[in-house]
Amino acid sequence: MTPAGEQLLAHHAALLAIPALVPAVVVVGVVLYIARKDRRDEAEERDLIERAFEKDDDGEDDA
Repeated sequence: MTPAGEQLLAHHAALLAIPALVPAVVVVGVVLYIARKDRRDEAEERDLIERAFEKDDDGEDDA
């Protein structure tokens, strides 16, 4: 219980941190999205190269 005449207020440090926290979370999200997309593209490229070399190993020519 709060004694009579006292009021509980939010701590000002928490209020000041909110505007700095939101952009930081957005930046982290963008970095994670780019990293995930880059890894996915790299895996697709690696699979494409492996498939191209597998055809050459079987004695088949592309031309």
